[in-house]
Amino acid sequence: MNKLKSGIKCLLLLLLLTFNNTGFAQSEAEQAQGSWFVFMNQHRFNAKLTALTDIQHRSWEFAQNFNQLLLRSTLYYPLNSEFGLGLGYGYIATDSSFETLEDEKNSSEHRLHGDLIFTRGFSHGAWINRYRFEQRYLSNDADGYDSSQRVRYMSRINYNLTSKFSLSVFDEVFLNLQRPVFSQNRLYFGMGYQASTLLNIQLGFMKNHFSNANFNRVMVTLWYNTSSI
Repeated sequence: MNKLKSGIKCLLLLLLLTFNNTGFAQSEAEQAQGSWFVFMNQHRFNAKLTALTDIQHRSWEFAQNFNQLLLRSTLYYPLNSEFGLGLGYGYIATDSSFETLEDEKNSSEHRLHGDLIFTRGFSHGAWINRYRFEQRYLSNDADGYDSSQRVRYMSRINYNLTSKFSLSVFDEVFLNLQRPVFSQNRLYFGMGYQASTLLNIQLGFMKNHFSNANFNRVMVTLWYNTSSI
């Protein structure tokens, strides 16, 4: 329980520090209120195998000016009640320019990832820690792909207010295994509504920090759990 309290304090401190970090000039892209629309499907095949598939449409501005499309699927295998392993693949198409350019070509990425999950439940929710390794293949100007590696650590707390409403906060840091080491950091706070036994709707705000830029994103997530079907 002491570790849980320490984790909550650290997340809240990061939340305050990040959301108050406005003391520098911002580009047009940074001033825009972008959006992420996310669809998640969780399906449990049996006691030892669960699939998590997500589709994410990301925009530079709210619901317009395409930035990124992510398609990803992961298979999870529980080791015990607290630890689990995951293995998955993702495809990402990216428009890295805020402006609309003539004859612009989106970049693409193929990504393999492996996860180690640690979950600690408490009376009204759960503390989730995810360690992820990514093998990335990013398209280049020569119509080929460059290889790189990255590690990610996410600490997330889900807290149930009632049987219908919940709160979520997470922080995730991304570190490259080549220079530059720092990739990005994501800090999120949101609320969820359990619309039915299958569907949870989440609305939140995320601060996406890079070494040279900060972006604000509204996140709308539909979490569809078909494990009970």
